[in-house]
Amino acid sequence: MQFMGMLLLGAAGLVLQATVLPAFKMAGVKADLLTVTLIIFAFLKGASRGGMLGFFYGLMEDLFLAKFIGLNALTRMVTGYLVGLSKEWLNQENLLAPALLAFAATIGQGILFLLLGHAVGFKYPWTAGILTVIVPMAFYNAGLALVGYGLYQGGTAWGIGKRKAGS
Repeated sequence: MQFMGMLLLGAAGLVLQATVLPAFKMAGVKADLLTVTLIIFAFLKGASRGGMLGFFYGLMEDLFLAKFIGLNALTRMVTGYLVGLSKEWLNQENLLAPALLAFAATIGQGILFLLLGHAVGFKYPWTAGILTVIVPMAFYNAGLALVGYGLYQGGTAWGIGKRKAGS
């Protein structure tokens, strides 16, 4: 049931990215809500669940964009899996961990997308792609991951306090 909720959250994020987020561009890029959500989920739930959610988020995006079906699914699946590996060796109470993961994962995912895209005929200038899109987006995503994970931790602490008070 939780996974289905994450899929619905991803669909909502995809709609927001297409409609509202273009108005909130920073340094010429908009945030990638799917990547931020995926990173937080994978950080909390581990590699296999992160990879699975990444695949479905990427597939949703591929179907929404209707180009290069499977390219986003593959890159997001790899991203979710690799970020999920960090569950075992990073402290989940550290607010900076998901922000740093978001920064590194956005760069890694972007470079993997460029590599795989190049293999299937997607021609994009590497230097421009990395410097004007991927790196600024990595900073934006890291900031959103910091805020999002802080809200998640605050909500979790509030829920635990509510449960203790009720018992």
